[in-house]
Amino acid sequence: MQAQTIGHPPTLSRTNTFVSQLRFWSLHCGLTALPSFCIALIQFNSPQAVLAMLCGIATFVFGYAFLTSTSIYGKVHTGLIGRSIKLGTRIRMIISLASLPLLIPLVGQDAASLGNPPSSLFFVPDFWFGYAAIVLVFLGINAISRFGTNGTFSEDSFGQDFFTPYATTMLEGVLISISLVVIAFITLIILNFRRNRQQLPSQHIPQA
Repeated sequence: MQAQTIGHPPTLSRTNTFVSQLRFWSLHCGLTALPSFCIALIQFNSPQAVLAMLCGIATFVFGYAFLTSTSIYGKVHTGLIGRSIKLGTRIRMIISLASLPLLIPLVGQDAASLGNPPSSLFFVPDFWFGYAAIVLVFLGINAISRFGTNGTFSEDSFGQDFFTPYATTMLEGVLISISLVVIAFITLIILNFRRNRQQLPSQHIPQA
């Protein structure tokens, strides 16, 4: 008789590897950031400012890729929570892409035009996120100027052309991420409701 060898059960390969998550978030963060990037180019259009905004987007891409490639997230990656995050991300991306036609009136405009923006811009969600981010960043700069340096703080060219756009991009990204969490949470409720409805008939079969 031949001895039977007992093999180890096959291990499932991880689907939330860093490379796969990096591709996923590069696509979705890049497309989601398009409206904000186009609007910000009117105000921050120097090479340093453009680099700062791209660095801000890249920060979120790598941050999201790192978080969603961890073993903790891997436990929910293929479950209901993972599905809701993926669907929420796609819904948020579609909202951003659908907003792009509303930015057409901004073509050829300068920074002064943002003082009296076209009415279509008010229907772009990312416009309000960006507006709030700019206000908060400049409030922070004023607070540092008044209380942190006794009124002697002044921005140099690096701070004006790189740090301010980078901080604004990061803060707006946080606000957009909060909206993503809200959308994903609503999606989770809907998916859970649909799953419960599908399981209800099989779990409550009337007895004879």
